[in-house]
Amino acid sequence: MVINATRRKSLVAAAATVTALGGAAVPASAVTSHSSARLGSISHNSTGSTRSVVLVASLRGANEVPVAGGPAVGDKDGVALEFIQVKGDKVTVALTWRGTGRPTDLHIHQGVKGTNGGVKIDFGKLLKKAKGHSVTGSVKVTDKALLKQLTTDPGAFYANLHTAGFPGGAVRGQLHAVTTVTDLRGGGLQASVITGKQIYECKAADGGGYAFAQRDVSAKLGAGIRHSFVAPGSGIPQWVAPDGSAVTGTVLTKTPNGDGNIPELDLRTTRSGKKHGLLAHTGEILRLNTVGGVAPAGSCTPGAVVGVPYRADYVFVQQH
Repeated sequence: MVINATRRKSLVAAAATVTALGGAAVPASAVTSHSSARLGSISHNSTGSTRSVVLVASLRGANEVPVAGGPAVGDKDGVALEFIQVKGDKVTVALTWRGTGRPTDLHIHQGVKGTNGGVKIDFGKLLKKAKGHSVTGSVKVTDKALLKQLTTDPGAFYANLHTAGFPGGAVRGQLHAVTTVTDLRGGGLQASVITGKQIYECKAADGGGYAFAQRDVSAKLGAGIRHSFVAPGSGIPQWVAPDGSAVTGTVLTKTPNGDGNIPELDLRTTRSGKKHGLLAHTGEILRLNTVGGVAPAGSCTPGAVVGVPYRADYVFVQQH
């Protein structure tokens, strides 16, 4: 496999912003990142002559897998948002980070969640061109088998950002396919749960008896985004920004994320608020890095309502 770093002039550096909460220092759970990389020159071609595949990773220190006796890993304060676009033999990355040191290495490794694997694509040379807390650029990958596996089974790969303080990996995130948006000129927004509960109500179960079923969700995300159902029991999630822009979601896929955690989701969106604003051009939402939120098991009293705390990172993929 031969990987040669190249710089694509039409790309601009990804930008990142952090939402302040009451003027206080922003905890990692409240970080909001914007990626505004302009990938137009390698974006989806409607003629289909060269297929474009877009992937995304939400990186956190908690996702790192330590090795006994190995170098330090897992910056608990670090977060990052990374978009990958594969078109032909060009692999383009747009990365923003917060809460961790300046990257010393940036890789795509092969390995499923909870395991470590070897480096398959090295973006390290691009870091020399990093501006602020972002970097954008391309590498050439000649291994066709690797590219096929990366685009057809992205969950078997993870992005890893290394720093001087965490040479084994500061933040890590599994790759996920972006299924409805193939032109990333609009960039993306990541907003994490600051406080949130999955709300369940005890109802009659199909197989008899009673069990908790989802009634609603109540969460406050970074950037002041509010997340709930359109109406309790509707099954239609919505996200509303302070500027009046809003979207609803329809689940495309669910991916299990371990015992005790609600699944990760990929959702197609429909605009339900203003035509302009933070969420107005959102085409797809991914719920990633989920922790907690699972409905209580066992019997329950009909009509009882419970809220189960959860955490997650929401990636709002923007359409151009």
